[in-house]
Amino acid sequence: MPSSSATPSCPQGRNKQAPWTVSRLFTVALFANGRWKLLLAGCAGLGLHQVSEALVPATIGAAVDNAIQPNNFGALLGWLGALAVVFVVLALSWRLGTLATERSFLLSSHDLRQLAVERTLHPRGMAARRAPGEIVAIASSDADRVAGLAWLIAGALAATAGVVTSAVTLLLISVPLGLAVLIATPVMLLVMRRLTKPLEDRSDVEQSTAARAGALATDFITGSRPLKGLGAENAAVTRYRTASRTSLVAGLRAVRSRSAYNGASTALSAAFLAGIAFFAAWFAVQGSITVGQLVAVVGVTQFVQGPMTALGFLSVELARKRASAARIAVLLAEPDAVPAPESEERTTAAAGSAATLTSRGEPVPLLELRPGSGDAAFPPFTASAGEIVGVVLPSGTQARLLVDTLGFRAPAPRGLVVIDGQDAADLDPVHVRSRIFADSHDGVLFRGSVRENVAATDAQLEERAMAAAAVGDFVSQLPEGTETVLTGHGQSLSGGQRQRLVLGRSLHQKQAVLVLHDPTTAVDTATEAVIADGLRNFPDKALVLVTTSPTLLAVCHRVVMGGSGAAASETGTHRELLATSAGYREVVGS
Repeated sequence: MPSSSATPSCPQGRNKQAPWTVSRLFTVALFANGRWKLLLAGCAGLGLHQVSEALVPATIGAAVDNAIQPNNFGALLGWLGALAVVFVVLALSWRLGTLATERSFLLSSHDLRQLAVERTLHPRGMAARRAPGEIVAIASSDADRVAGLAWLIAGALAATAGVVTSAVTLLLISVPLGLAVLIATPVMLLVMRRLTKPLEDRSDVEQSTAARAGALATDFITGSRPLKGLGAENAAVTRYRTASRTSLVAGLRAVRSRSAYNGASTALSAAFLAGIAFFAAWFAVQGSITVGQLVAVVGVTQFVQGPMTALGFLSVELARKRASAARIAVLLAEPDAVPAPESEERTTAAAGSAATLTSRGEPVPLLELRPGSGDAAFPPFTASAGEIVGVVLPSGTQARLLVDTLGFRAPAPRGLVVIDGQDAADLDPVHVRSRIFADSHDGVLFRGSVRENVAATDAQLEERAMAAAAVGDFVSQLPEGTETVLTGHGQSLSGGQRQRLVLGRSLHQKQAVLVLHDPTTAVDTATEAVIADGLRNFPDKALVLVTTSPTLLAVCHRVVMGGSGAAASETGTHRELLATSAGYREVVGS
C-alpha cells in the first residue's frame, strides 16, 4: 500500500493549492505513487494477450496451407508447436496484465478514498454539510469507478493492439480487406462517440440521484427511533419514495440510452464484419486467396469483433468515470468551514501555556469569549481551571453556533475567542482542539464496546467521569457490562442512556476546557441532579455549560445570559439572575 505521506492531501493551506479537476484526479488515479509502472506492465501484458489472440487464426490458416493441404506431417507438427507457443504467451501475458492492472486499480481506489476521507475529516471542516451516505457513496463507488480508469486504458490499448494486428494480418492476405478494417475502425469510433453524448449526461444524473437516495436511506435508518418518536415515519417514507422514484427514472433513462447505444454498436460491428466475411469468401471463390487464408480471415474477423466492440464502449465508460471524478472533485474543492488566516504563521504553543501570567501577575484564563457582533453576538465570559460557567442563550440556533465556534467547526471572527491569551483565529485547529473539547448536542455513539465509546483514546475508564455521567446504574445491567458491544449507534439503548454515555465520553477528554451543550435533555430530574453534583469534581478543568437547565445552572460558579447583543448580556449566579432578571426567568424558569 502506498504511504499516506505520498498521497496528495488537504494541507492547512488548502486554499492555495492547485484546484482539483477531473483531469487532475485522473492523473492521480493513473500515475501517483509510481503507478505508471503498473499501468505500463498491465498495458503490455493485455496488449500482448490481444496480439496473441489475433495470431491464433492466422497460425491455424498458415497450418492449413503449409501442412494440411500438402499432407506434410512434419510441417504439421511444427505449426502445432508454433500454435502451442502462441497459447503459452497468450496465457502468461493475460496473467501478467491482469495482475498489474488489478493492483493499479486497488492502489488507486485506496488513494482516492484516502483523499475523500482526508477532506471530510480536515481540521478546518467543510463549509457545506453533506449527508454521511453521500460521502460514503463518493468515497466508495465513485472512487472505485475512477480507479477503474486503469482497466479502461489498459483494455483500450490492448483492443487497439488486437485491431492493428488483425488489420496487418488481413493486409498481408488481401490489401482491400486490411484497408477496410483500418478505415472502418476510426469511422465507427467517431460515430459511436457522437452517440454517447446523451448517455454521458444521463449517466451523471443517474449516479447523482442514486447517491442522494442512498444518503437519505442511510440517514433514515440511522435515525429510525427518533423518527418513530416524532411520528414522522410517513414523512420520511414519502421523502425517500420521492428520492427513490427520481433515482429510478434517471436510472431507466440511462439504461434506455445505454441499451440503444449497445444495439447500435453491435449492429454496426456485425454489419461491418459480415461484409468482411462475405468479401473474403468471394475472393476465395475467385481464387484470390487460399483456403487457409480464408480460414484466417474468418477467424480474424470473428476475433476482431470483440476489440472493436470494446473500443466502441470506450467513450461510454469514460463518460461514467468523468461523472464520478467530477463529484469527487467537488468534494475535494469544498471550501473550509473555518478559513485559514492570511498569515502562514500559526501558533503551536504547548499545552502548558495555560500557566502564562498577565501583566498584572494574574493567570491567563483558559478560555475567554469577548464581545462580538452580528451572528457572533455571544455574551462575553472567561473560564479558568476549576470553574463551571453557565451560558444561557434564548435561541437554540445561537447556542449551536456558539458550540460550533468554540469547537472550531464554524469560523470565529478575529478577537472573539481567546485561548490561553492567544487569538483563536491565529491558532491551528489541531492546537485549538487540544485545548478545548466542544462536542455537538447530538453526539453519536460508534460501533464498539461501551468502554471504547466512553474512554475513546484511553484504555482505562475514569471513575469520576463515569460517576458524573451517571452511567453506572444501567451499564452494570448490560450483558457484558462495559465490554458490551453497541451496534446501530446504540439504538438498543434509550435516549437518556445514549446521552449519558456521550456525556461520559466528553468528561473523559484530556482537554483543559470542556464545553457541554444541553447534556441532560433526555434524562429524568433525579439523574440530572446526580449529574449536576458530579460536575463539581473536575477542579483541573474549566467546564462551560451551554444550557437552560436550572439544575445544571445552579451548580455553576457564574452564569452569563445573552440577549440581543453584548451590551444586553447579564452575569451573576443562578440565584442572582433569577431574582433580578425577568428575561432570565422567562428562558430558564425556576
